[in-house]
Amino acid sequence: MNYIQNVLMQISIPYIIIVSLVGIAGNVITIFMLSKRSLTKNFNNCTLIALAITDLLFNLALVSRCLSDLMELNSDSFCRLLSFLSHLAELLSPCFTVHFTVQRFIAVRFPLSAFIERKNHFLHYLIVILFILFGISYCLALTKMNLYEHCQEELYLDWFLSDALSSFVIPFTVIAVLNLLIIFHLKKTCQDNPQVSFSKRSKRDFLSLDTSRKSIASYDSASQSKLSETTTAPIIKNTKYRFSTSEEMKDHHLNVAYAPRHTPSIRSTTRSHAQSHRVTRMLILVSTCFLLLNAPSHICTITLKVYTLKKSQLFNNTVQNYIRQMNVSNGTASVLAENPNLILKMAMRAGENKSVINVNFFHIFYIVVIISQHISYLSYSINFFLYSFCGMKFRQELVKYLSR
Repeated sequence: MNYIQNVLMQISIPYIIIVSLVGIAGNVITIFMLSKRSLTKNFNNCTLIALAITDLLFNLALVSRCLSDLMELNSDSFCRLLSFLSHLAELLSPCFTVHFTVQRFIAVRFPLSAFIERKNHFLHYLIVILFILFGISYCLALTKMNLYEHCQEELYLDWFLSDALSSFVIPFTVIAVLNLLIIFHLKKTCQDNPQVSFSKRSKRDFLSLDTSRKSIASYDSASQSKLSETTTAPIIKNTKYRFSTSEEMKDHHLNVAYAPRHTPSIRSTTRSHAQSHRVTRMLILVSTCFLLLNAPSHICTITLKVYTLKKSQLFNNTVQNYIRQMNVSNGTASVLAENPNLILKMAMRAGENKSVINVNFFHIFYIVVIISQHISYLSYSINFFLYSFCGMKFRQELVKYLSR
């Protein structure tokens, strides 16, 4: 176990620096690309830009923490600043993820209201500003009211519970529930509404429309040639036939003139629905990756806190029982003053058999905590790659910009 811990500690700092530098570069490019007019004319990207800035802030704080560890800087104010930035990023990142998940749920479930909401950009900016103000005020209070020793943070139980609720339990529950609702709604829509697959059949339908136009045109030319050949027919029949042909030509021209007026609207509607579904799939993937990468770290941290509280409570109960036994046996406070390590020795002796198992468990759990934390760092660097691989418009604009 000690060998594994030593290996993890040796590769920890290089791993964090590499991941953070990749995240800094990716988030800077993401902020630049999402700020371009070509990507903001159809959708409001202020939430995604705020999320990229938050991830950039976390990566900068992470690199600064590694450099301070390498240079052995133990300034209290600097450690509190890094803790403030880290907590702020860890709080705002799930808040912004919840925000764009709610946006996609509204866009899928209530398309008309989503179109109206998209035009009102002030609402999105207001929500982002409120999240930032709440995060700053909360993280300032958290870093001010808790203890820091040798750049190691020790949160009180009340602050630990509030931090776990605000940065993990509540946002992760909302994201998971909304993602499931979006997936179920899209699946039900595809099953109940066969028009969803219209975009896949559009080319085939327009080809069949062109074929029918050509067949009607050939039929009209053939009828005109037959009409010119039948000169022996009566004049009345000839005029009736010409009248009917002229009526058919009028109807044909009306149909041909009517079709192009509606096909662009159908194409634009289909294109907008397809684009909305692509954006929804991409953002569902982004939020799901955020859940999968961050959930193990938060769960391990909460479990470790519960474990340490349980063990400390067990130790306190053991100490109290020993004090009562000494009082029963006419012990005095002077005995405790003269033997300060007596209580600790008795408590360790009483739980000697369990302590070996608990120490082994603690070593294993500590390794799991380290691995889960290093996995969670990827969530602040991976969004650029998700946008590039899954976002067709983002990828096209990125390739166009890089090819200049």
